[in-house]
Amino acid sequence: MTQPFVYVDAPAATPYRYGLFSAAAVVDSVDQREFQAGVEWEPQCVDAPAPTNTAAASDPDRAAMELPDGVPLVQSQVIRLYTGLAGVLPGRPDLLDRARRAVGLVEQQSLEHYVWTGDDGTTPHLAAASTPVLAGSEVAPVALETGVGLLEAHLAEKAGVLGVLWAPRWTAGWFVSMSLTRLEGPRLVGPLGNPVVFAQTTGVGPGDAVPEPGEAWLYATGPVMVRRSAVFVPRLPEALDRKSNEVFAVAGRFYTVGWSCTVAAVKVKLPGVPA
Repeated sequence: MTQPFVYVDAPAATPYRYGLFSAAAVVDSVDQREFQAGVEWEPQCVDAPAPTNTAAASDPDRAAMELPDGVPLVQSQVIRLYTGLAGVLPGRPDLLDRARRAVGLVEQQSLEHYVWTGDDGTTPHLAAASTPVLAGSEVAPVALETGVGLLEAHLAEKAGVLGVLWAPRWTAGWFVSMSLTRLEGPRLVGPLGNPVVFAQTTGVGPGDAVPEPGEAWLYATGPVMVRRSAVFVPRLPEALDRKSNEVFAVAGRFYTVGWSCTVAAVKVKLPGVPA
């Protein structure tokens, strides 16, 4: 007689670290209407250096002041994620809870992927063809430490506040080996304090440019905001097909992800990788 398997609790799971949620402002919205079309907001940005005007205000020949035209708006469209399970398992009372937990386990990596690549029409996204490339590095990649410096300088010039650095998750070892990150609370930050997102991504550059072996695309954005809806799950009677006795337990959640002020890219050569 074969001894049946004994059911035990799963090992404790540690949440996904140093990803999008560690660097962004994450808002669990109470107004679910914003997940119909998306959201917009007025960013507070700079464009340094500010122009000077040495002439007296009363001088009729003074140069015209250079001022922005109107108030800019940032828009972020909706990303809809879902997960769950199906099967002939009506005796399990926890199926909907399992679906709800599954959303929490996969949402951060999923958002990183879509916001980086723009798959399924995600707007905005990092790898858009319009994203500017710093230092002409799409032709000749710069050293990793140079690329990080260019991105942090760009943020100082175009945002004037701490923004976010984005790197493929598989490059984290190179950042650590070169002391380009340090731990500040729940975040890993760059040399000048900008938090770093080590994203789960294909790593493509602007216009979906694929990096060569030993190279990687990095990005910088202004401050990032993630807004999340409630998690939507059906009631158990709605999830159960009484004809087939099959449960279709699906949990869904709506998101918007966007950033203020600026976005830029740089292609880097990873240290120690032969040319």
